[in-house]
Amino acid sequence: MPLEITMRFRTWPTLGLLLLGCTRSNPALPQPEHPERYWIERTDAELEAALSTACTTAQSQSKPVLLVFSAPWCIDCRQVWALEHQPALAEERTHWEEVVVHVGRLDRHRSLLDAFGVRAIAHWVALAPRDCSRTVTDWPVLRASTFEPATGWFGAKTETELRDWLFEARQNGPTRAP
Repeated sequence: MPLEITMRFRTWPTLGLLLLGCTRSNPALPQPEHPERYWIERTDAELEAALSTACTTAQSQSKPVLLVFSAPWCIDCRQVWALEHQPALAEERTHWEEVVVHVGRLDRHRSLLDAFGVRAIAHWVALAPRDCSRTVTDWPVLRASTFEPATGWFGAKTETELRDWLFEARQNGPTRAP
């Protein structure tokens, strides 16, 4: 057989195997029962008000604030959401005042994304609010990281690793002062 025909016949089995692999369905993503309660679409003014409330609550209860940069389309964000409800991590989260920042397609709340250097989500920023009259970007940062438990690129990937990350952030002092 000519070389061209031989190569064509060798390619068909490989192509067939590739096509079979494409028909496999991906596992279902974790989905909050009421995603609109977790991923709240806020204007910048509404987010500022939520952060002010979080600061006041955090100070009255001697808690740090956790900013969760997230979006419902993000596979890793959904996985982090699912991990947040596992017992060990859920218990640690009771020591935090949390604000979820719905970033859209990384086109919402751009000033916060830029101020905290958020280039990928799911991204957490742990803060120690000292003065609620100052903007969130002036609060001392305890820790900041991107987590990608589903895709595996960055940071903690398990409930225990996320819990430890939060615990260490609470125990350590700020990495950036106002």
